[in-house]
Amino acid sequence: MKRKALLFNPPVGLYQRCEDRCQANIEGSVSATLRACNDLGYMAAVLRNLGYETKIMDYPAEKMKWDNYTNDFKQFMPDVAVMSITTATIKKDMKAFEIAKEINPNVITIAKGAHFLSCTCEELNQEEYKVMDFALCGEAEFVIEHLIKTIDNNQPVREVKGLLYWNYEKTDIIKTQKSDFKDNLDSLPFPARDLMNNKLYQRPDTGKPMATIAVSRGCPSSCIYCLTPTVSGKKVRKRSAKNVVNEIQECVEKHGIKDFFFKADTFTIDKKWVTEVCEEILSRELKVEWGANSRVKPLDPETLKLMKKAGCWLIAFGIESGDTETLEKIKKGATKDEARQAVKWAKDAKLKISGYYLIGFPWETKEHIEKTINFAKELDCDYSEIHIAVPYEGTELYEQIKETDLLEESAEGHDTFINPVIRTQYLSTEELLKLKNKALKEIYLRPAFIFRTLKNIKSINEFNNYAKFGIRMLKNLFLKAD
Repeated sequence: MKRKALLFNPPVGLYQRCEDRCQANIEGSVSATLRACNDLGYMAAVLRNLGYETKIMDYPAEKMKWDNYTNDFKQFMPDVAVMSITTATIKKDMKAFEIAKEINPNVITIAKGAHFLSCTCEELNQEEYKVMDFALCGEAEFVIEHLIKTIDNNQPVREVKGLLYWNYEKTDIIKTQKSDFKDNLDSLPFPARDLMNNKLYQRPDTGKPMATIAVSRGCPSSCIYCLTPTVSGKKVRKRSAKNVVNEIQECVEKHGIKDFFFKADTFTIDKKWVTEVCEEILSRELKVEWGANSRVKPLDPETLKLMKKAGCWLIAFGIESGDTETLEKIKKGATKDEARQAVKWAKDAKLKISGYYLIGFPWETKEHIEKTINFAKELDCDYSEIHIAVPYEGTELYEQIKETDLLEESAEGHDTFINPVIRTQYLSTEELLKLKNKALKEIYLRPAFIFRTLKNIKSINEFNNYAKFGIRMLKNLFLKAD
């Protein structure tokens, strides 16, 4: 009889659970949409290759509740339960494993998420985490494959790298050796999209189904707030262009998906590789559209024009700040002028642009943040996201403030994207929230911005989507603010 594995996002709020470096609350953003649960999809594909009957459930995306999860668990009765967690929701997430253990005390419970990459064994040595048998603290697809093979062959799990687990008496958490980052990402199976409800994951403007393609991992930058070096390493590991486009083609032919987000910590860092991906798409005559994240450098107009020709419609820049001092202190490695140049080139290439900004670093005053607000208005991107910095464990920002009185509470178990956990030397958390809301009002409620957005709407679906985002933003600004 086949063993079974249930892989799921628990019914605890809409978060980017597959985005280990971000973990954003969707309802607290302006234009973000939920991305496909590729982390679960990859692990499901790996377990299926090991002979398991697998099931994926994204309960928050399906707007399902705890009763749905409980009923599904009773009906499916998995031998293995794999859950994706976020730092903000981890304590609430554990309810899923409590229910699982009540129904089947022998079920193997496995959690994954960036939280486990930097937290200490002491932090996890709490009663509420005893329902979790294992936590993956390496690249989940590779670690879970080794773990399940080890368990199924009755071998000691201490040999599995990248693992946290309880000792037999459940008195101590044990951490195994650190797992290595794998260079050959082409060796991974494609995510098991046949097990996902792909209609749930939509492009922000048109509402069409959008698949996420993880094209590379790692970033050589040293930004003090970013989890990427911990999650993916500083070495950029890229899939081959053919492998990337094979997955795109499978999405088109098997699942009818023609819109994509290329998940990479910095898609444009290698011009030669970007060119290969674009030319592979063009050579196969795939009529697809896609967006990607990028640093503002290295970049050039020719690459952006080729991306546009190959179907790119959106490029998202991590601009972060409009203050030179802040850019230097966060080790962004880019200047305001370089951001201006990148945005101009993208506009010249007829690409839509999303700009990401962070406020609330320890040294920032109101004047620092006003400069960021003014810079965001100057750049005039099609979409702008303003977030308050979060000091995740494993980042240099966390190390800078952990011994100060600026950290008002741990990020663990708190919705940091709506309620900040740090203040600055000059601004309270309440003042930071007011400045964030001020930024969004000044950016999005400009008559010229509203007119341009309405003028560019091409269909009733686009109008409905923009209206939905507008209502969400106004609700966040005026019902939750002040």
